[in-house]
Amino acid sequence: MTWLYLSLASALCFACLNILSRIVSIDSKNPRALSLVFNFVCTVMAIILFLLTGSYKKITLPTQIEAWIYFFIASVFYALYERLRFYVSKVLNASINSIIGNLAVVIAFIISLFLYKELLTLSKAIGFILIMVSLFLVIDRTKSKISLKGIILGLIASVFVGIGWGLDKKGIIYFNLETYNVLIWFSSFIILCLPNFKLKDVKIEIKKYSWKIILLSFFNVAGYYLMLKAFELADATKVIPVTQLSVFITVIAGIFFLNEKSNLTKKILAGMIAVLGVFLLR
Repeated sequence: MTWLYLSLASALCFACLNILSRIVSIDSKNPRALSLVFNFVCTVMAIILFLLTGSYKKITLPTQIEAWIYFFIASVFYALYERLRFYVSKVLNASINSIIGNLAVVIAFIISLFLYKELLTLSKAIGFILIMVSLFLVIDRTKSKISLKGIILGLIASVFVGIGWGLDKKGIIYFNLETYNVLIWFSSFIILCLPNFKLKDVKIEIKKYSWKIILLSFFNVAGYYLMLKAFELADATKVIPVTQLSVFITVIAGIFFLNEKSNLTKKILAGMIAVLGVFLLR
């Protein structure tokens, strides 16, 4: 049951990340610059974790070309996701953003079916349908003022991170967890910096948010590391559903801490349906 506790801890970290991301990004003048600072701190934290745990003593690098192809693809899509992360948090409230984020689970699940030869069962098919229902509930704009641009960006970002999640298990198989964790952070950050950026904008974000970025980075690195540790002990189709409890936690926290009370019943219903759908994907 260790994987379950690790997954639950990861879910709590991701929920805290979702709430704080909304708080920080809503006043950000340059979300991409904020993302650069955030990912730089995350990368530094991942390296520190790598050194403190003594993981550098057991570093392993695969010789198979296939391993590096999967690693490169994952790095690119994580970088693309990070480029959009704070734009989405800026234009969508945390509860809606977290529910839309369940599309990432669907993408990771589809990849798992083909890449890891996992079976498609009736319960998994129902879970897929429920997640799509929850998405339609929160992106219905007929009676709300939800940003269409935000919805589109949120869906695209979810596809990007879903591809990264789907390939993480491959990374752990070919590398070891600790090596993969530090390399994926470093490579994604390098790709995120391309083609260029203005140092002036980065300095403004650092000055404005300082310790909040450090706290954000901690929740992100801790949540991702705990999820990877859970991947070592259980299949992705077991781990990801539990980590996605962060969705319901975010919806509830958004109501109380961010005053996100518009369409309250619909949000709670969508959150419950999404969590149920994710669990059926197990």
